[in-house]
Amino acid sequence: MKFKARFLGTPELFIDGTPHIFPFKKAQILALMLIEEKTLSKDKICEYLWADKTMEKARRNLSNALSHIKKILPVNLSSGGSVVLDAKFKIERDIDLLPRIDSLGWPEISGLCSPFFDIAEIDDWASFSDWLLPKRQHYHNMLVRNLKKRAQAQLAGFAESRFDDAILCYEKLTECEPYDEKIHGELVRLYIKTNQKIKAVDTARSFSARIESDFGIEANLSDISTLMRRKKETPNIRASAHNSEESPLARNDEILRMLDFFSGAVPGRSLCGLVWGEQGIGKTVFVNEIISCLTERGWECFSVDCWQEEKSYPLAPVMRLLKSLHISPAQQENIKSLSELSYSYIADLIYQRTAETAEGVHRLLVIENIQWMDDASWNIIESLMCDNSAPRHMLVTGFEEIRSAFMLRTALADEPFEKFEITLRRFNLEETGRICHEMAPDEEWSNERIHDVYMQTEGNPFFIKELLKYKLDGIIDGAAPYKNAYLSMIELLDENERLFLEAIAVCPECASMREISRVLEISPLQVSKFFNNLRLHGFLREQESGEGDVLYYFTHTKIREALLDGMSVSRKVALHAKNMEILEALTPPVLQYRHKKICSRLYYHCHEAKLTERELFWRIRELELHFMAVHEVFPTLVDQDLMHYIPTAEDVNYTQKALADAWEIINRLFRTEGGSPGLLRMERDLYILKGGYLWWSGRYDDADYMLRGAVRKAMAIGEPEPVIKAGVQMCYLAIQRDDAKRLSFCAEKLYKYAKKAGYRHWEGIALRFIAIARILAGRHDEVEKYLLMSTLVFEKLEEKGQNYTVCLIAAEHFRGDWKLAQGRIEEALSFYENCVNIGESVALFRALGLSLAKAAFCLMLLGRYKEAEVYLQRMGKICNIMHTDWEDGLQGGGIAFSLMGLINSLKKDWYHAGICFTVAKRLVSETRRPIWQATLYWAKLELFKMRGDMPREFAESVLKHSQEWYEEQLELLRHKVGWIKRDER
Repeated sequence: MKFKARFLGTPELFIDGTPHIFPFKKAQILALMLIEEKTLSKDKICEYLWADKTMEKARRNLSNALSHIKKILPVNLSSGGSVVLDAKFKIERDIDLLPRIDSLGWPEISGLCSPFFDIAEIDDWASFSDWLLPKRQHYHNMLVRNLKKRAQAQLAGFAESRFDDAILCYEKLTECEPYDEKIHGELVRLYIKTNQKIKAVDTARSFSARIESDFGIEANLSDISTLMRRKKETPNIRASAHNSEESPLARNDEILRMLDFFSGAVPGRSLCGLVWGEQGIGKTVFVNEIISCLTERGWECFSVDCWQEEKSYPLAPVMRLLKSLHISPAQQENIKSLSELSYSYIADLIYQRTAETAEGVHRLLVIENIQWMDDASWNIIESLMCDNSAPRHMLVTGFEEIRSAFMLRTALADEPFEKFEITLRRFNLEETGRICHEMAPDEEWSNERIHDVYMQTEGNPFFIKELLKYKLDGIIDGAAPYKNAYLSMIELLDENERLFLEAIAVCPECASMREISRVLEISPLQVSKFFNNLRLHGFLREQESGEGDVLYYFTHTKIREALLDGMSVSRKVALHAKNMEILEALTPPVLQYRHKKICSRLYYHCHEAKLTERELFWRIRELELHFMAVHEVFPTLVDQDLMHYIPTAEDVNYTQKALADAWEIINRLFRTEGGSPGLLRMERDLYILKGGYLWWSGRYDDADYMLRGAVRKAMAIGEPEPVIKAGVQMCYLAIQRDDAKRLSFCAEKLYKYAKKAGYRHWEGIALRFIAIARILAGRHDEVEKYLLMSTLVFEKLEEKGQNYTVCLIAAEHFRGDWKLAQGRIEEALSFYENCVNIGESVALFRALGLSLAKAAFCLMLLGRYKEAEVYLQRMGKICNIMHTDWEDGLQGGGIAFSLMGLINSLKKDWYHAGICFTVAKRLVSETRRPIWQATLYWAKLELFKMRGDMPREFAESVLKHSQEWYEEQLELLRHKVGWIKRDER
């Protein structure tokens, strides 16, 4: 005989395929209990099945049940009072199939999804529940666990039907676990992945309703949406595997919310969904997905797209809608043309087909690109929305710029419409990376490459897809040229409107109203009219400049690209030439740093107009202003420029690139046009700038060669100021090398030449250079005379109107160096503090880093380490020397890092002390400045005083040499740096 036991669902014992009939129900239950447990004590059986009987009656009932069970099953009574089923007895059980669910077919699995012992009668046996309920929970958990295992195995495989099978598993799981948030969320995610978004919304809705009705907890689609996509926030682009997450292009979250809005319609209530976004953002794809999902649900959807080409043709989109609805407007009496049709009559025809009927059929009217709708069609839409005789549903898309007009014209807030708005935004950097991985999975996507795609497309999905198709490592899909979505839109513009956009497009940045009015030779009022006409096209946005002007900027860089691509060469050159004419008229003869932006724009327009010599001229002028602000230690600009325009960090990369471009241009001009007088002057100026860049970069020998050539070229041409500028750079080079002899020679020559030529401010600077040379040479008795002479020159210049506070601060600073070189530390500190106070009082933070560093050095010589640390912290805030990227040593940085390393060592902060000493060493090796090297050696000598408390690893990494070696090296450096002295206390 073949035995089979069914535990799940209605319990049954089959013998040779036929259900066995027991004399009473509890005998059947007892037989199945013995098959499940193998052994049970008599007392437990009586307690489970006959707890309501006396012990005598319970034993009698047990005996009667066993007498029948023994006829069919090998049951024995043990000496301990237990009922035992023979262990060798073989019986097939349905619960044994639960661990093997992954290999079963779905008809078999369906039979396993019923509860254990699913009989209403036994639920009333109170004592029996002690055995039944744990068993039910155990096998329920086993079923859930193995269904999840099967679903995960299916999703990890490659079979075409894996998603269908996984969905069936999760559908069964939702029946088993009606309140499990994660299971319902995973089912929703699978529905979305298989494009069953209506089912996803229905599942989410039913779960939310169940939670709310059964537990009183408010839940909605957004709760489930968080389960659909559990993002791990990471600072870098995630190089995830292909299809590791849903594609951002699917816009699943937004689509689900819109479907939820329409699916949850209250009977008799009108709905209006609104989708806003720029050109190419994916509105059409979004609408098509909504229509597809609602059509599956039995909705009737009617769609009409408004086109820019038809905006001047009345009722064009409406008539196409009527044609798609198979409606021929009946001619009213005395109507001879379409324009004479009543708007209300046409609106009524559309309304009859798009409003809900008594049968409850849901209908949706879709209007795409509402910004291109003509005024006549607007009237039809307004009439449709004002008719409240029956509910109707609408979905409207358009640019964000049309939203306010739509709300106002339709008075949507006052109509009986429930509205839901979604604005489609551009994708961020991480989402762009996921799109790249999805659309080109065979490509290697580095962070830099993804960033390049993002910068070119600004996260617009249309341009991301087009760029990936046509521009990444050759053509991926077809040989069609790269297309720009804005080209056709621009071609349909009025000539004047297009000219207005082109005038903005040739500007390197955003363009001002005043600037455009000058270029087009029209009034600002006319410019504003052009903007208002174009605003609804989504091309431009405006913002206040804060200077009584308005700035216009494109909403996407591809608009500017489309305008430039479609612009004729003559139009382009004419616009650039007009901009040059206007800007050159605004440029004064004497340039200051505030004019750098004008020079940059002039250089740009000359470059675009192919005026190579003028391009070089303005490039050099821009570089000269850049040098004054960035590469001179104490620039000779007026205070207003320093306060408002000078940057806080050196842009060496910009200098390097600009110089390389300028040299390339001048070499080309010499080859093609020869050495004209103007070109020779520009070559001279480039030599001066190049020499300045070289000494700033630490290439002192190259700088010396370049500056000597600059002096020779300047002397040959004969103009005095370039000769002086070249001489000033020679002095700066000598200061960087702490070369007292060379500095003294160059400064004295510079002083005589500037005095003879009548350049008073250069005369004052030359006197300051002579004083510095005297300090470096140790000739302290002459220092004060030259510093006072320099100060007197600038004070007299200030009486004439200009402000030379920076130069006066510099004089105070070098008085401090003079006192420090004499060992008068308290006096030196007072000069440095005075220098800092003057600079901070007028917000002149540039060049104060050196004074703060030297003031901190004085305080450390005096043993006032806490005050020194405060000064260094102030320096860090002002000059950003403690920037996380460790910038290239701002003024005083080479001194400050050594001092901060020593202070951290005194605080036993060995980790940060090691970092500071490492940076100080790097700055010394890069610049090779004796003054910075001397400070580093002095700080390391101070470390030897705390050698006993110093960790061995720190000592080995920082103190590479013996104390005697550092003392010898410092003594050698004192010949160049007179004010560095060892603390003898």
